[in-house]
Amino acid sequence: MAHRHCPNCRGLKLHPFHRVNDAEQRYIASQGPNPSDWWRCGNSGEKGRCLWVQPIYHQSAGFSLPDSFR
Repeated sequence: MAHRHCPNCRGLKLHPFHRVNDAEQRYIASQGPNPSDWWRCGNSGEKGRCLWVQPIYHQSAGFSLPDSFR
C-alpha cells in the first residue's frame, strides 16, 4: 500500500492506493497503456470506491475507471 493525492477525491489528504486487480489491469491494457505497476485509490465515498488509477509515481498518466468498477 502507498499513500498519494487523488485528483478525484480532492483535498490535501493522502489516500491509500493499492495495486490494481486482474480485471482492472485487463481494462487498463485495453485502453492502451502498459498495465504494469498501476495502482488504484482505495478511498470510499458516497458513491462507493474511488475509480482513479495511475502508475504509482505518475499521476498525470492516470484516469478514472468506468462506474462498473465501483
